[in-house]
Amino acid sequence: MERRSRVMHSVMAAALAAGGVTAAATVPAAAAPARAQACYDHSVGYETVEYGELHKWPRTGWATTSPYCADINIKANVMTDVKVCFRATGKCNGFKTAYARSWIEAATNVLDGTQYRLLFSSYSAGLASA
Repeated sequence: MERRSRVMHSVMAAALAAGGVTAAATVPAAAAPARAQACYDHSVGYETVEYGELHKWPRTGWATTSPYCADINIKANVMTDVKVCFRATGKCNGFKTAYARSWIEAATNVLDGTQYRLLFSSYSAGLASA
Protein backbone atom coordinates (compact mmCIF):
# COMPACT_ATOMS: atom_id res chain seq x y z
CA MET A 1 0.00 0.00 0.00
CA GLU A 2 2.83 2.40 0.85
CA ARG A 3 4.51 1.69 -2.50
CA ARG A 4 1.25 2.47 -4.28
CA SER A 5 1.01 5.85 -2.50
CA ARG A 6 4.58 6.73 -3.52
CA VAL A 7 3.90 5.81 -7.15
CA MET A 8 0.66 7.81 -7.20
CA HIS A 9 2.42 10.75 -5.53
CA SER A 10 5.17 10.62 -8.19
CA VAL A 11 2.64 10.47 -11.03
CA MET A 12 0.70 13.45 -9.65
CA ALA A 13 3.89 15.46 -9.11
CA ALA A 14 4.97 14.77 -12.70
CA ALA A 15 1.57 15.80 -14.03
CA LEU A 16 1.63 19.06 -12.10
CA ALA A 17 5.19 19.79 -13.18
CA ALA A 18 4.22 19.26 -16.82
CA GLY A 19 1.40 21.80 -16.65
CA GLY A 20 -1.18 19.75 -14.88
CA VAL A 21 -4.57 18.48 -15.82
CA THR A 22 -6.30 21.09 -13.68
CA ALA A 23 -4.73 24.09 -15.40
CA ALA A 24 -5.54 22.76 -18.88
CA ALA A 25 -9.13 21.99 -17.94
CA THR A 26 -9.87 25.49 -16.63
CA VAL A 27 -8.79 27.43 -19.73
CA PRO A 28 -11.73 26.56 -22.04
CA ALA A 29 -14.28 27.13 -19.31
CA ALA A 30 -12.93 30.64 -18.63
CA ALA A 31 -12.55 31.53 -22.33
CA ALA A 32 -16.22 31.09 -23.30
CA PRO A 33 -17.71 33.55 -20.76
CA ALA A 34 -14.97 36.09 -21.54
CA ARG A 35 -15.83 36.01 -25.26
CA ALA A 36 -19.55 36.31 -24.52
CA GLN A 37 -18.89 39.21 -22.16
CA ALA A 38 -16.81 41.01 -24.82
CA CYS A 39 -19.72 40.55 -27.22
CA TYR A 40 -22.28 41.87 -24.73
CA ASP A 41 -20.02 44.84 -23.92
CA HIS A 42 -20.73 46.08 -27.46
CA SER A 43 -24.51 45.66 -27.37
CA VAL A 44 -26.86 48.37 -28.59
CA GLY A 45 -30.35 49.26 -27.50
CA TYR A 46 -33.18 48.50 -29.90
CA GLU A 47 -36.85 49.37 -30.19
CA THR A 48 -39.01 47.87 -32.91
CA VAL A 49 -41.46 49.51 -35.32
CA GLU A 50 -44.49 47.94 -36.96
CA TYR A 51 -43.77 46.01 -40.14
CA GLY A 52 -47.04 44.56 -41.43
CA GLU A 53 -48.24 42.06 -38.83
CA LEU A 54 -44.73 41.89 -37.33
CA HIS A 55 -42.31 44.38 -35.81
CA LYS A 56 -38.78 45.02 -37.09
CA TRP A 57 -35.42 46.44 -36.09
CA PRO A 58 -33.62 48.47 -37.22
CA ARG A 59 -36.28 50.99 -38.13
CA THR A 60 -34.65 51.61 -41.53
CA GLY A 61 -31.89 49.85 -43.41
CA TRP A 62 -29.94 46.91 -42.02
CA ALA A 63 -27.81 46.19 -38.96
CA THR A 64 -24.29 44.82 -39.50
CA THR A 65 -22.47 42.19 -37.45
CA SER A 66 -19.19 43.14 -35.74
CA PRO A 67 -15.95 41.27 -35.03
CA TYR A 68 -16.91 41.11 -31.33
CA CYS A 69 -19.54 38.38 -31.69
CA ALA A 70 -19.87 35.14 -33.60
CA ASP A 71 -23.65 35.15 -33.10
CA ILE A 72 -26.57 37.56 -33.18
CA ASN A 73 -27.78 37.88 -29.60
CA ILE A 74 -30.98 39.43 -28.24
CA LYS A 75 -32.01 40.41 -24.73
CA ALA A 76 -35.66 41.50 -24.85
CA ASN A 77 -37.33 43.40 -22.02
CA VAL A 78 -40.48 41.25 -22.35
CA MET A 79 -41.02 37.80 -23.84
CA THR A 80 -41.37 37.76 -27.62
CA ASP A 81 -40.43 35.67 -30.64
CA VAL A 82 -37.64 36.82 -32.94
CA LYS A 83 -36.13 35.73 -36.23
CA VAL A 84 -33.16 37.00 -38.21
CA CYS A 85 -33.36 37.91 -41.91
CA PHE A 86 -30.19 38.24 -43.96
CA ARG A 87 -29.82 40.87 -46.68
CA ALA A 88 -27.47 38.86 -48.92
CA THR A 89 -29.77 35.85 -49.24
CA GLY A 90 -33.16 37.45 -48.56
CA LYS A 91 -33.89 34.49 -46.25
CA CYS A 92 -34.87 34.36 -42.59
CA ASN A 93 -34.30 31.71 -39.97
CA GLY A 94 -37.18 30.39 -37.85
CA PHE A 95 -38.65 32.21 -34.87
CA LYS A 96 -36.96 31.70 -31.50
CA THR A 97 -38.47 32.67 -28.16
CA ALA A 98 -36.69 35.48 -26.37
CA TYR A 99 -37.57 35.32 -22.69
CA ALA A 100 -37.68 38.56 -20.71
CA ARG A 101 -34.27 39.85 -19.61
CA SER A 102 -32.34 36.76 -20.80
CA TRP A 103 -29.82 36.62 -23.64
CA ILE A 104 -30.61 34.27 -26.52
CA GLU A 105 -28.75 33.47 -29.72
CA ALA A 106 -31.12 34.45 -32.50
CA ALA A 107 -28.59 33.27 -35.12
CA THR A 108 -25.28 31.44 -34.69
CA ASN A 109 -21.97 31.38 -36.57
CA VAL A 110 -22.62 34.58 -38.51
CA LEU A 111 -19.73 36.13 -40.45
CA ASP A 112 -18.41 39.59 -39.53
CA GLY A 113 -19.89 42.33 -41.71
CA THR A 114 -23.13 40.44 -42.41
CA GLN A 115 -26.16 42.70 -42.85
CA TYR A 116 -29.32 41.55 -41.10
CA ARG A 117 -32.71 42.62 -39.81
CA LEU A 118 -34.63 41.31 -36.80
CA LEU A 119 -38.33 40.52 -37.07
CA PHE A 120 -40.39 40.17 -33.90
CA SER A 121 -43.84 38.70 -33.27
CA SER A 122 -44.80 41.76 -31.21
CA TYR A 123 -43.45 45.13 -30.12
CA SER A 124 -40.09 44.71 -28.43
CA ALA A 125 -37.30 46.75 -26.90
CA GLY A 126 -34.05 45.61 -25.33
CA LEU A 127 -30.46 44.93 -26.32
CA ALA A 128 -28.93 43.45 -29.45
CA SER A 129 -25.33 42.31 -29.79
CA ALA A 130 -23.85 40.98 -32.98
